[in-house]
Formats: sequence, C-alpha cells, structure tokens
Amino acid sequence: MTPLSLADNASALTPVWRDVARAIADIGAKRCFGLVGGANFKVTLGLTELGVEFVAARHEGGAVSMADVAARLTRDLTVVSVTAGPGLTNAITGIGEAAKSDTPLLVLAGDVSRGDTQSAFAFHQAELVHAVGAVWRQIADPLTAYEDAWQAAAQALRERRPVVLSLPIDVQEMKVAARFGRKHAAIAKRAPLNADRLNELVATLRAAKRPLILAGHGAVVAGAEALLVELADRTGALLATSVQAHGMFSGHPWNLGIAGGFSSPAAAELMAQSDMIMAFGMSLNMWTTKKGKLISELAQLVQIDVEKGRIGVHRPVDLELEGDAAAVATAVLAVLDGDLPGWRTPDVAAVLDAKSNRRFAYADTSDAGHIDPRTLSKAVDDILPKDRTVVVDGGHFVGWVARYLSVPDHRGWCIPIAFQSIGLGLAGAIGAAVVQPDRLTVLAVGDGGFLMAIAELETAVRLKKRLCIFIYNDSAYSAEVHHFVPEGYSAAMAQFPVTDFAAIARGYGADGVVVRTLDDLEPLRRWVDAGAQGVFIVDGRINPRLVADWYRDLFGAANL
Repeated sequence: MTPLSLADNASALTPVWRDVARAIADIGAKRCFGLVGGANFKVTLGLTELGVEFVAARHEGGAVSMADVAARLTRDLTVVSVTAGPGLTNAITGIGEAAKSDTPLLVLAGDVSRGDTQSAFAFHQAELVHAVGAVWRQIADPLTAYEDAWQAAAQALRERRPVVLSLPIDVQEMKVAARFGRKHAAIAKRAPLNADRLNELVATLRAAKRPLILAGHGAVVAGAEALLVELADRTGALLATSVQAHGMFSGHPWNLGIAGGFSSPAAAELMAQSDMIMAFGMSLNMWTTKKGKLISELAQLVQIDVEKGRIGVHRPVDLELEGDAAAVATAVLAVLDGDLPGWRTPDVAAVLDAKSNRRFAYADTSDAGHIDPRTLSKAVDDILPKDRTVVVDGGHFVGWVARYLSVPDHRGWCIPIAFQSIGLGLAGAIGAAVVQPDRLTVLAVGDGGFLMAIAELETAVRLKKRLCIFIYNDSAYSAEVHHFVPEGYSAAMAQFPVTDFAAIARGYGADGVVVRTLDDLEPLRRWVDAGAQGVFIVDGRINPRLVADWYRDLFGAANL
C-alpha cells in the first residue's frame, strides 16, 4: 500500500488509533480479549466500533490466556489489548506460553510517547518481548500506521506466533487520511517435498509389519486428521497422539490415545512393539517418548515437520522429511499401491481393551477425609456431558485428567502448559467457553493454580459461561511436596490450610460442592440434569499422599 500524505484527503482525517483498528478489522480479526487503560482504551474502542468483539478480563495475564486458548481452538487471528507499563508486564507469562505453543496472537500494547524515559510506565518493551520468544513491532510513523498494523497481524498468522504491536500514545493521536479496504493475509509458500525422501518413506512403510502413526500439534494445525486416519487404515497402522493433540483420533477403534508419560498401559506396551513410527508434526521430546522408553531401538523412526529446524532436536531419527503433515500424508496416499496388512489383529485389540486406562486396576487410596483422584476423575467423567471442551492447568494432577476425562475430538482438549506455568487454565477455559459456547467447558486445575488466577472467576460468572471447574484440592503445590519430602526436606513452604472452593464459588455467584466420597457428587448430577448452566465448582479433596505414577517415571526419583 502506498502511504498517503496528510494533505491527500484533509476532509477524512482520522486518528492513528482508528487507522490501526481499521487494519486489524480488515485482516479479519473477530475477537479481542483485554483490560483497558489510558494507553489502549481508544484503539480497543475502535475495534468494537468495527464489529470486533471485546471480552474484558480482570488481569492482563488472564486476557492473554483467554486469547491463547481461543486462538488454538479456532485458528483465527485473535487480538489482545493491554495498556502501557504493567499492562504488558502482567501479560508476559501468557505471551511466553503462546510463543512456545505457536499461537497466532496480535497483542496491542499501549506505550508511552516516543522518547519519554521519565514516565512511570516507561521500560524497554522490545527486550522483554523478545526474551520470551515473541515478536515486537511498533507503530512509529503515522503515515504507515495502517500498513504496519496489517503487517503485524499478517506476521502473527503467517508465522503462527505472538506479535506485540507497540502503540506510543503520541502517535495514536496523530491524524492521517482514513484508509479503507479489505485484504487477506498471505499464506507462506512451502518448499516442495523431497521426492527421494518421500520414496524412502514409502519403501520403509511397505516393509514395516507394525507401523504406528503419531500425530502432534503440527498435525492439528495442518488439519491432517482425516488424511492420517485414511493412511492408517490403508496401512494397518495404529494411531496415537501427543498430549497437545489429544482427542484427534477419538472414537477410532485402533487409537492408542496419548503417547508419553500419560500413556495407558496398552499404549505403552504396543508403542514399544512398533517397528516403524511416523511422527507427524510432533517434537518427540522426553514427555512424548517417556524419556525414550516408548520407542524400540529397532524401530525405524520417521519425523515429519513443516519446520526443518525442529526435526531431530530431541533425539536422532532414521528419516526426516520437511513438509506439512497434510501434504505428506496426501503424497504418501497417492503413491501407495494397494493396502498393507499392518497389525490390527485380535490379539492387539485384546491388549487395547484389557489395558485401557478405564480398565486398568489400581489400589484405591480413599480414606475418611479424602477421595482417590483416579476414582473421582472417572466418576466426574461419567457424570459430565460428553460434548465438552477440557482445558487443563499445570500441576501434579495432569496425568489423571489425560487418562480419565474423555474428549470428543481435538477441539475438545487444550492444555496450555508449554511454558510449564500453572495458573493459566482458568482464563484459558473462559477463552474456550467464549469460542465454543455449544459445548460445556471443563477446567481441570489444582488448588494452587486456581488460586493464582481466581480473579477471573468473576469474569466467567459475569459472562454467563457454562463452565465446570474440577479442582484437585490437596492444599499444596504437590509436585514440590512429592519431589522434596522423599529427599528429607520439609515441604511446609508448599503446603497450606484447606480452602473451601465451594463456599468461594457461592461468593462469586456460582455454585459448588465439596467432594470427599462419590456420594458427594449428587449436586453435580443435579446441575448437569438441569442443563449445566452457569459455573459449578467441584472441590475434590483428593488424597495428598498419592504420588502419580507418571511423576515417578518421568522424574526418575527412585526414592519417591
């Protein structure tokens, strides 16, 4: 776009903040989460005047987490608006999470006037933003404000990363000729597939007797589910996902579920028997491979990723292929000559059934004051509607959610813990409820993570969202307790008095119940039977002494 001079259209002068809002609306933004202050009030108002929905959070960190999950579930450009100074610093953990999760976000960050180093709001935004892996850009020239804002949004979409757009308050108030028009973000062109490596992949697949397809976040982004299912069905392969892509193959009879520390006994056993593994859009890190234990040394390991720099980072692979998951699956299907037998046998089916998470036996550790979290998780799964979106916070409890709370598809699951932060789940669940209101949103969270973000409980109630908050309440940061107590240290710093979350729920205008036995779940059943409207908290008083098996395995604490 050619910049216009201020004299080109004096009768249609508009402030830069409106020009920026127009560019963001023109590129197709539908929704903005945020908290307004003096440096971002007007640009946010400009967005709403152009039809972009605004969702007000109670904390900037909450606003980013809402937007992060909303963008993951919809793949739409999602906007965040924060004010100068602490508006951006409060948001930075959520921006770091989005950067590590390849989430396309445009963060509008108000800023002090250019050159003002004395303001209490002044700090080096770019250094902070770059430090957590995001992009920083600034509207500095009023004559190019529209184009600069449009390009920032396009970069967020094209590169699938958060872009922070600094808006100095003095530039926002400058006048320019109004711009109009609608454009669409260009899609980055990808290099053609390497024909030799594609042929090698097909030859390896034809020679395999026990092939397995692993799908990660990259496969979700590529929309490759139907193609991967077709490829698996034609080759007799089993299917599995990373924890980020959980739900992708829900309902398929040969789906192993999650690969990694949260695997079912069946998935762990069968994955280790595979002689050829194709990982589509998956990093193959220590979590996915259970520190390498799930992949046989004899297996041919193929890693397929749209970013060459991500291949082979966490472990060596036998064959690498740069390409989009959907494009590679399409190419393989095109050259397959007939179907392959694979290993979908009655014996394998028997293992899948007998050693599933639901059937696997465990010693129930419930006592007079606590309920075993596995028993509680299975009961809650049975009560809640199956048409759901499960959002998971971070913490020791996560594996119980992954194993026992079922999801209908990949849009029924979101786990924003790439930055290993707790406290992002509540706001993320609100973001999910905003973009998928037809489903019940279920937040699984620990007591510590929930208390970090409790201000957003008011947001959930105010927005009248359908939300079940399932709190694994052991009155502690239990990952630290279970790590340091066996080493002989006191964990008093990580343990707290019991919090009554059901009482807190009622104080916020929601409802809730304290659960120590399965009989205590009756109020939840009544809430579901009545339509599951509003916010309901399940305060599960779980056994604080139970150490999750996945925690033992992944962290290798022999004395746990």
